[in-house]
Amino acid sequence: MKTREDVMEDPITHKSSKNFFEFLANAVVEALEEIFGSVAAQAIINMIAELDQSSRESVLRDPKAIHIGLLGLFGKEGKIIERRILQILRENVEVQIDVDGDFLKELEKVALSYFML
Repeated sequence: MKTREDVMEDPITHKSSKNFFEFLANAVVEALEEIFGSVAAQAIINMIAELDQSSRESVLRDPKAIHIGLLGLFGKEGKIIERRILQILRENVEVQIDVDGDFLKELEKVALSYFML
């Protein structure tokens, strides 16, 4: 659930103060917890970080690491989790997202909209 602080807008760009990487990290955690529960979600994030040889924090903000990690751990079923992540993002950002589209391309589209002036 969004709080007032989470969605404060910049008066010039009308973008929320929360950046793309925060939205992505929250969507990943929310999707994994929704599907697997809190304990398993944390274990999955740890495994993805281990596969990527990086920290939990950095892997949650790296679309490619998330993609490779989910497919590496779950095979083609990882796409189902990616779709749920895109659905959660679509609910929280002001960018059109095709939840059936390519995960990395859709995330790139959202990231570009947040980085453009």
